Amino acid sequence: MELYAVQIIGRIGHCVRHISSSHSLTLVLATIIMRFYSSITPLLALGWLASISAAPIDGSIERRGDNCPYGEYCPPHQPANYSPAHPKRGNGGNAGNGGNGGSSHRKGNGGNGGNGGNGGASHGSGSGGGGGDGGKGGNAHGSGNGGNAGNGGNGGSAHGSGGGGGGGAGGDGGNSHGSGNGGNAGNGGNGGSSHGSGAGGGGGAGGNGGNSNGSGNGGNGGTGGNGGSSSGSGNGGNGGNAGNGGNSNGSGNGGNGGNGGNGGNSNGSGNGGNAGNGGNGGSSNGSGHGGNGGNGGNGGSSGR
Repeated sequence: MELYAVQIIGRIGHCVRHISSSHSLTLVLATIIMRFYSSITPLLALGWLASISAAPIDGSIERRGDNCPYGEYCPPHQPANYSPAHPKRGNGGNAGNGGNGGSSHRKGNGGNGGNGGNGGASHGSGSGGGGGDGGKGGNAHGSGNGGNAGNGGNGGSAHGSGGGGGGGAGGDGGNSHGSGNGGNAGNGGNGGSSHGSGAGGGGGAGGNGGNSNGSGNGGNGGTGGNGGSSSGSGNGGNGGNAGNGGNSNGSGNGGNGGNGGNGGNSNGSGNGGNAGNGGNGGSSNGSGHGGNGGNGGNGGSSGR
């Protein structure tokens, strides 16, 4: 019974040693408790002194690191940077054939998609992974770039300063909602839009050029694709074969129409876009010039 009491007092002394940062304060507390318990039994006082001598001043009780979740002191058996709740984040893993690329929710890069697999998304500063054959490119919700898509896959979007990923053959280009560039589309794919200062992505063969709602340039349309519009000072995108030229609602130039496509309009000081063969020239509602009509196409009007 007395031995059990010695163990209890030893535990109390060890806890007080953890709480108190001063060794002298611990000795004062030990003296008070030792006087109280020495009137009962000497073994209790010896247990307290044993706990004081066993408690280290510096050493096994390591001071808290940046990642230590245990308060002021870490446990003696763990390093100062031990943190099971916040493990170190690595890069997303690469996907195999048909497998998905790994996502990264911190600063790591998203994994690349394999054949038929999707690229991994990144919710930090890292880049989204590129999609494999048939797979989608990864999204990035930070400053990182959206991933590039493979054949048939879509390019990833970027909601920060990074550029959206370019689409592969048949895939869509990625969107960018910051200062980054919209992604370029591959064959048959659409170019990405940009809602900041970045340029919209150019459309691929059969794909549409991306829109730009800032100071950036609208994307160029591919073969059969439409040119992108620009709602700021940027230029409207050029239309591809049979594609329409992009509009410009600022000081920028309207886009040129491709073969059979219409030239872009300009609602500011910019020039209206020139139309291609069979296409109409763009109008200008400011100080700019109306666009020239192509073979078989009408020339654009110019406002006052």
